[in-house]
Amino acid sequence: MIDLSWIVGGCWVAFWLAWAICAMVFGGGAQRSFSPVASGVRLLIVWSVFLGFFFAPRWLSFGELTDELAITGAALCIIGVAFAVWARVALGRNWGMPMTRHADPELVTSGPYRFVRHPIYTGLSVILIGSALVYPHAVALPCALMVGYSVFSARREERDLEARFPETYPVYKRRSKFLVPFVF
Repeated sequence: MIDLSWIVGGCWVAFWLAWAICAMVFGGGAQRSFSPVASGVRLLIVWSVFLGFFFAPRWLSFGELTDELAITGAALCIIGVAFAVWARVALGRNWGMPMTRHADPELVTSGPYRFVRHPIYTGLSVILIGSALVYPHAVALPCALMVGYSVFSARREERDLEARFPETYPVYKRRSKFLVPFVF
């Protein structure tokens, strides 16, 4: 199998580094309410990655397709990082942890938000799917959890945005996709 760990690892380092830089440049600005369920899901995702990397069977692979899928996975990681960081920069000071509320929010519809309403979730899901194609033994469970968590969080955020922007959000919702550009 081709070793693409440096690409996948580099994508995760780039993602977290970009997030830290954006936090310093744009700040936070959102009020966060504690949600035991959301906190529990985040903790479960982190623990499952840890346990997957250290205790999952190393023999799990995709057979003869392993190299092709790993290359596809590495490419997806790069695309996912680029999309998520683009979305984070487009949000600027409007970003907050999932399901947070801003005191004076602005509806952002530029950048990747022209195509999907939740591009950060899309980017993270793509990075995890790519990582799972390279490391199926370690990332398959966290990938499934993150995709599920992304859909759950996005649905909750949609309800909040519809309430905060009753005139503009329905129009924006009709002309953009939920998570997958041009599809869903």
